[in-house]
Amino acid sequence: MDTHLMIGIAVMMGLIGIAASRDLLRMRRAQLQPVSLRAQRIDGAVRDTRGDLR
Repeated sequence: MDTHLMIGIAVMMGLIGIAASRDLLRMRRAQLQPVSLRAQRIDGAVRDTRGDLR
């Protein structure tokens, strides 16, 4: 196989890999945003808004 063709294919595969990894990192960062919870103190126990004890 021609050396230039092999180098061209390797460069294209690398660019595709870089684009895919950037998209995956961007989606992962969007999912990791913190969420605020309100808590209430009832009878000495702390319950969150869903009613779970903490």
